[in-house]
Amino acid sequence: MIANEHKFLEENLTRINKALFKTLPKKEISRVTEAIHYSVMNGGKRIRPQIILILSDILNVEISNDNVDLIAAAGELIHCYSLIHDDLPAMDDDDFRRGQLSCHKKFDEATAILTGDAIQPLSLEVLTSIEDPNLKDDTKLKIINLFARACGPEGMVEGQNRDILSENKVLTEAELDEIHYLKTGKLIEACVMCVCLIKKNIDDITVKKLIKFSNKFGLAFQIRDDILDEIGDETKIGKPIKSDIKNNKSTYPSIIGIEKSQKKAELLIDEALEILNELPFKTDKLEFLCELVINRKN
Repeated sequence: MIANEHKFLEENLTRINKALFKTLPKKEISRVTEAIHYSVMNGGKRIRPQIILILSDILNVEISNDNVDLIAAAGELIHCYSLIHDDLPAMDDDDFRRGQLSCHKKFDEATAILTGDAIQPLSLEVLTSIEDPNLKDDTKLKIINLFARACGPEGMVEGQNRDILSENKVLTEAELDEIHYLKTGKLIEACVMCVCLIKKNIDDITVKKLIKFSNKFGLAFQIRDDILDEIGDETKIGKPIKSDIKNNKSTYPSIIGIEKSQKKAELLIDEALEILNELPFKTDKLEFLCELVINRKN
């Protein structure tokens, strides 16, 4: 365990929020821009950008910290857009997010749809605007492609589509794994892969190990999310629990039970930690993030 274990997360969070605010249009322009600020700057764990900052530090990437922060902000913007749309009545129908009203409840459904629609291309605009002598145009293009694929018809959108279609059905564990890889895992994977792209002369074996790590981490994160939806504290989670039960969705607890779900998540994290231990880098911060995910209460 690292000393001052939360300090680096807090320092990273300050960097992430500063970069996010920098990317946003002025709040006063319209109702949509007000909703953008409301939805993006409303807290959250910022796990995806945390991964980008931590891994960039571990690999000692050559681009500036400010530009690493912008890449991290772009990844978080994609996540924020997805949450706005996921909360809509036509999707998961959640009235609260991060302890406050969901975007469509604070404003209205049309504004929420437009806000999500605006944030998604904003993330790609941020990436295209980055200028750094150590970031080649073809590398920037690959990063844009990574994020676009992560949130497109073979990524988050398809994951959400399958999630909706699974209502009132009993899925197999493998089918649920695939849904959550698409819905959650692919963006986490993209966050890891984009750092690999900006690191010069990184070897293929290391890249493959980091991708494998991201898949284990991402699935463990989602399993713990399903568990918290069953037994979590609403005041800590920031939204009502048992929403999956309300929508009659298959979850890990509903398929294999809470105890086995937790054991599966812990096994995935153990495997993720084993991968990190194989790397020739100081990975204690990522290890701590793994421990945080498996024990989180929100």
